[in-house]
Parts: sequence; C-alpha cells; structure tokens
Amino acid sequence: MTDQPLNEHTPLLEQQINKKQESWKDTIPYLRSIFSSNFILLCAGLNDGSVGIIIPQLKEHYGISNSVVSSLFLSSAFGFFSAALFNGYLVHRLGQRGTMYLGGSVIVLAYIVLVQGVAFPVMCLFMPLLGGGYGLLDGAVNVYVANIPMATMNLNICHAVYGLGAMISPLVGTYLMAHHISWRGMYVFLLAMALLDILLIVICFYDVDMEGQGAEKDLPSSPVSDGDPALPGPTTPHHGSSLQRRAILNRMTLLGAAYILTYAGVEVCIGGWGYTYLRDARMGDPIAMGHVISGYWAGLCLGRLVLGWVAGRYGEKPMVSLFTMTAIVLIFLIWLIPVIWVDSLCMLLIGFFIGPMFPCCVTLASKVLPRRMQPTAIGFMAAFGAGGAAFFPFVSGQLAGVIGIQFMPLCWLVCAVIMQGKK
Repeated sequence: MTDQPLNEHTPLLEQQINKKQESWKDTIPYLRSIFSSNFILLCAGLNDGSVGIIIPQLKEHYGISNSVVSSLFLSSAFGFFSAALFNGYLVHRLGQRGTMYLGGSVIVLAYIVLVQGVAFPVMCLFMPLLGGGYGLLDGAVNVYVANIPMATMNLNICHAVYGLGAMISPLVGTYLMAHHISWRGMYVFLLAMALLDILLIVICFYDVDMEGQGAEKDLPSSPVSDGDPALPGPTTPHHGSSLQRRAILNRMTLLGAAYILTYAGVEVCIGGWGYTYLRDARMGDPIAMGHVISGYWAGLCLGRLVLGWVAGRYGEKPMVSLFTMTAIVLIFLIWLIPVIWVDSLCMLLIGFFIGPMFPCCVTLASKVLPRRMQPTAIGFMAAFGAGGAAFFPFVSGQLAGVIGIQFMPLCWLVCAVIMQGKK
C-alpha cells in the first residue's frame, strides 16, 4: 500500500484502497452546518408539499381551472432552471456562502408578497423567486454534504428530512382547512420557517470554509481528469468561466440532470396532484385524503433512510432500477383499480420506493466529478433537476384540464417510464 498523498490524478482503485474508513465520530466538527443543511431541505420540502394541498382552495378563491392553477408550477420551474444556469456564476462571484444568503433572502421576499393574497398573475410572477431561491440552496447543500465524512448516509438523511417537510405541509394544510382558515395561513407558516432558515444559515455557516472544505478529501477521480491535456490546470480567476462550462457539459452532469429532472417530476406530480386526484376523481374525503398525501411524503422520507442503505449496500444502479420498476407497477395499479383504499395504499408505497433515487444520483456524481467541478456541476444538477418538480406538474395540470383529472395517473406513468429509460 502506497503512502503517497491522494489527489484527482490517483487511480480510483488506489484511492479506495488508501481511503480511511469513516465513522460518525468524523462528523462531529460538522454538526452545526449539518443541522442547518437539514433545516434548509426541511423548508424546501415544506414548500414543495404546500401547493398540492391548497390547489382546491386556490381554484375556489380565484375562480380558475386546473390548467390555470398549474401555471404556479411553471413559474416555479422558471426559477429552478434560472438557478441551474446561474448557480456556477453566482458561486464564482459571491462564493458558496454568499449564494446561500441570496437564495434565503429571495425566498423570504417571495413569501412576504404571497402572504398578502395578491392577484393570481402577481402570485405567478413571484413564484420564480421561490424556485430560484430553493434551487440555489439545494445546490449548495448537496455540494457541501457530498464532501463531508459519511457523505452517502448524510445525503440520504438530508433528503429524508426533505420528505419529512413535504409530509408536514399537507398536515398543516389539512388543519387549516378543518378550522376554515384561509390558504394564506399556509404562507404565513412558510414565511416563519424561511426566516428561521436564513437565521440558521448565518449562524451555522458563518465560519465554514465553503469553497475549500473537502478539497483534500479522498474523492474518486473523474473519467476525464485534470491531467487531460485538453483541460487547463488548477483553477484561477482566468479559468473560472471555462471550469463552469466544463462542469456543466460533463457527461455525468448532463445525465444526472436529465435523470433528476424526470425523477423530481414523478415525485412532485404525485405529491402535488395526488390530493386533487383522490378527492375529485376517486371521491375521497378531503381531510382523509390530505392524510394520505402526508403518508406519501412520509413513505418518501422512510424510503430514503431504509432503501438508501440498501442501495449503498448492494449498488445504487441495480437497486434504483428495481425501485423504479416497482413504482411503475404501483402507478399502473392506481390507474387500473378505481378503489380508494387500494389507490391510497399504492400511493404510500410509491413514496417509499422512489425515495432514495435523488440522493443516490448525487452520491454517484460526487464520486465521479473532481472536487473543484462539484459546486457548479452538482448545483446545476440539483437546480435543473428540481425544475422537473415544477415543470412536469404544470404539464400534468394542462393535460388534466383537457382530458380530465381521472387520467392523471397516466402522466405519472409516462414520467416513471422515461425515468427508467434514463437510468
């Protein structure tokens, strides 16, 4: 066994042989920033899980159809895609911490406006701030957690916490509905959480070396290493824009972004439109169906903890393929069997099986990409992919407005099949 230091030029096998076995004790110096990272994804989950439960109230309040209300998802998608495109530039100019401050600030601004109950077109204009803000924070968290000790498990925990947040939102919405409180109450709750979120970012990350941490960590090399003559050497300000382009155009980045784009579409299509489908197409009780959607997100949370470990133990790619096929069968059963308790059970199980897919993809990317490419590449993957969480629900809403909400499972099925094809 060699004692030479490991770097991005070291062969993958040699890095794995030399790599020190990590333990939970190694994460102790990172506990403060890990806590804030988890809270960021908790708030992201609260945001993504909120729209679905208030869609019926928004339709009634504004007197609009499913296809019109789905414009909210399209507006959010614009914000996510913008964050994906400008994330590398902002990190280069402001630093990772400054980019997090910017993301948290625009989120707070958007919630302050939405709390006012503004006209629907104005509401659509401010939704991109939410998408963009959470896109920037999501990218920063994934890069940071992917480069600390016990990264794979910490990523699964962080994304499980996202599922926890998305589970809480329908419960809050159901409570407000049961007590005849306006949908604006949901945004009051989200504003309070966003204010606490930005406070924690300032406190927990104020002395964290966001750019340098993990640079010396024993990370696997990229298939195209920095030693390739086609690539420049160490990053300098002069090479910053070149590095950003190469990071985004890296094959792993593009494949990961395409996969997460489709995956997030499945995840939030079901979480966003599942309540309306169960209530209107299957005639379910409004309060009980709100609890079913909370159960779907709870399944997502549990799946990331349980199946995330299974995927790490037996291999991410074969396990994710198996989970995807299982989800496809369950979606088909929802379409085939018009029985409310069967559809509800299938929805809970779908959440469980699709849970680990996002963190598994980020883990693979962190193993393949050079450390200095990761802020741009993983940030692009997370933000661009999260755009699918807004774009595909918009498309589904448009189709529901044309062919009827009862055909919604077919949209989920198509997304899931595409996702399996991109594996």
